[in-house]
Amino acid sequence: MSHLSDKELLDVLADFPKHELTTNQRTEMLKKFGSTDSYKLKRPFPFQRITAVAAVFILILIAPILYFTSREERAPKSGSTKVEVQEGDYFALRDESGKPLYGDSNFGIPNKVSLLAPKEWVVWDQRGTSKIMVFVWGKDFASDPTLSIDATHEATGIKQHLTNAHLSGGKYGADAHALVTFTPFDKRGKWNLEFTVSNTVGEKKKIGEFPIYVKDHYVLLGSKGTLLISQEDLYAGFYNDAYIEVSGENLPEEIELEINSEEDPSDISKFTFKEKTDYTMTDGEKVSMYKGDFQIKKSGRYSFGVLGESNLVIIGKPTDQ
Repeated sequence: MSHLSDKELLDVLADFPKHELTTNQRTEMLKKFGSTDSYKLKRPFPFQRITAVAAVFILILIAPILYFTSREERAPKSGSTKVEVQEGDYFALRDESGKPLYGDSNFGIPNKVSLLAPKEWVVWDQRGTSKIMVFVWGKDFASDPTLSIDATHEATGIKQHLTNAHLSGGKYGADAHALVTFTPFDKRGKWNLEFTVSNTVGEKKKIGEFPIYVKDHYVLLGSKGTLLISQEDLYAGFYNDAYIEVSGENLPEEIELEINSEEDPSDISKFTFKEKTDYTMTDGEKVSMYKGDFQIKKSGRYSFGVLGESNLVIIGKPTDQ
């Protein structure tokens, strides 16, 4: 019956007398079927295992190459003066007796470079950038060293030169210092400050770099008044002991901060500022400072003004920033 097809074989078997097999017969029959080559399962070729072994073998071969290559990439190149950007922090200077000074206002990198500067940097603000003390550490400066400070805006890559100054002798524990005036920053955001020392023959050495954050500009109150709060810090709420600066002479002893809603003309608020203090700017301009409290009821569009002049101010919600 070997010449019969499977279907024909089943038809023939169906015509055979039906008998039950004994237990021994069934066992012997199953053994014969199990030993038949046509029913043996072929063992699959172990592709995955061989692939894994090959991968491990290749990794063993190339691991030394990767190790030495990464070491070469991490190692500084000969003659390189690259300085890693570090996060600045507040730290104290020292007087001659070792007493700590300016621990909450001296900002920079210990034993490298720091700024005795305002805690708050603000766009367009000349008040905080007119007098800044720079402290530098290092014993290998060339003769007649000049300090150059440049800034790079992190988000845009825009560069801005801030100042040049001659370094003087050591002060407050630093090896050299300089009194400088910065060009005011013109963009909000993080700026990386880069400090470079050079001499009369053109030799330059980068001595440090760290970032600062510059806030949005102060709130303008017309052409002469400024509310000394950054636009990005202004939300609905109460503000105590705020300051308004007004330029001009013969100003009144008290002024009113007027806040009008652009969305609701009936929403008009007035707040009295007094405790007037007069002073003169370095360029001879007369300025008066006033102190007072005020309130912003809710977010929205407002006009803020003093002495009959005003500017549009948009009060956002904290989640808007």
